[in-house]
Amino acid sequence: MSEIPKLLTVSDLVTRWDMPRQSIHQKFAEADFPKPIQYVSNGRIALLLESDIEEFEKTHPWISDPAKRQARANFIFRKIMNGELQ
Repeated sequence: MSEIPKLLTVSDLVTRWDMPRQSIHQKFAEADFPKPIQYVSNGRIALLLESDIEEFEKTHPWISDPAKRQARANFIFRKIMNGELQ
């Protein structure tokens, strides 16, 4: 029998990344965010592969740490305020 892959839900990501549920749902709209492999509970719960999330974390290392997310947001804000980003 083959091994069942580890699956994560939005609730799991809320805990894993210490991020509000709404912020997780906004990530779903980003082009590079992993797509759910299945929806359960009449389409209300998205299931994501843990391996896909781990790859996303490698390319977005700030996602799993609230302090790193805040530092990145501050950096981007300063760049915008200085006219370096539009």
